[in-house]
Amino acid sequence: MGNQTEQPHILILNQMAGPITWELAEDIANTLGQVALLTGHPDTLQKSHPNIQMSPATPYDRANFPRRIISWVRYWIQAFFWLWRWPKDTPILLFSNPPFLCWLGWFANVLRGTPFTVMVHDIYPDVLVKMGGFNENRPIIGLWQRLNGRAYERATAVMTLGEYMAQTLGAQFDASKTPHGSIEVIYLWVDVNKIKPIPKHENWFAEKHNQIDKLTVMYSGNMGLGHDIETMIEAAATLKDQSDIHFMFIGSGPKWQIVEHVKQEKKLENVTLLGWQPEESFPYALSTADLAFVSLEEEMQGLAIPSKAIYSMAAGSAILAITQPKCELGEWVNLYDCGAVTPPGDVNELVQQILTYRNPEKLHAHKANARRTAEERYSRQNTQQLIQLAK
Repeated sequence: MGNQTEQPHILILNQMAGPITWELAEDIANTLGQVALLTGHPDTLQKSHPNIQMSPATPYDRANFPRRIISWVRYWIQAFFWLWRWPKDTPILLFSNPPFLCWLGWFANVLRGTPFTVMVHDIYPDVLVKMGGFNENRPIIGLWQRLNGRAYERATAVMTLGEYMAQTLGAQFDASKTPHGSIEVIYLWVDVNKIKPIPKHENWFAEKHNQIDKLTVMYSGNMGLGHDIETMIEAAATLKDQSDIHFMFIGSGPKWQIVEHVKQEKKLENVTLLGWQPEESFPYALSTADLAFVSLEEEMQGLAIPSKAIYSMAAGSAILAITQPKCELGEWVNLYDCGAVTPPGDVNELVQQILTYRNPEKLHAHKANARRTAEERYSRQNTQQLIQLAK
């Protein structure tokens, strides 16, 4: 759990600090020394590093929107008091979970002069307006946006995951008022030594689920409101008589029940539906996929980027991007020739794209391109740029 007596060089706050945040914390700890991390992520709390001081907090509750709000507020309050344990000049790195966590950095800066940087993975309250049905003219939305802007302008630097997201943020505050002077784009990363292709005949997960001789099409991750799960499962239903093609859905979320319902109603024997897999199984599960579904609803473009895309690329899966071409996800797939882009809701087009991957040359080429892109563009080297801004 780290040396609890040595003062950390950086404080990291992220309620849902998954593998990306943990890998960043490791790289900071290996580069600078002691790091303190406050998170509610159950898997991350089981990890240890000699230079990372771990503090448990309220976990993120996705069950429904009221429970999300409650878990966000509880984490925020815990984080407020946690910060006072540390010297006021210790830099803070804040992530956008909870989505109003940047306000805490602002308060700490005003009250104590503490420097802070912000990494924005999802742009709120815009996500609630686009996907949650909130009226953008409601006073609470306008107040939220103004508070975000004030917080961002007090930050040492504001970072996000892609150019479209940077454009969205740039319209919401004056980045020139920050010491850094502009919004910095830090691309996602994946540990390509941990997540890598595993041939199916050497992969116990593929063997267990009878995927050795199949063209495996997989969705792995949160089945949330911003993901076009409906088009994916309808494509599976359309192809139910194609015995060489199998679909796997792994994860949880509000749309998990949609997959379960369609699978049962249409008796889809070509669909395997699983919950979250243990962390030690994750590399084997991902590398079972020949084709990986990655979805970004049109309303979410410029507001988020699915991290599952780069994990699937690292695993050597071709990407089936269900999105519009004019967004980070669509442009990456086309630029690096590692898959296909299909508009949301277009079941027939998605089915035709899947069928083209019966061509082994095309499948091999796109899988190889995906892996190479992960190695060259989205490896853990990307953490170094963030470290320089946060320290």
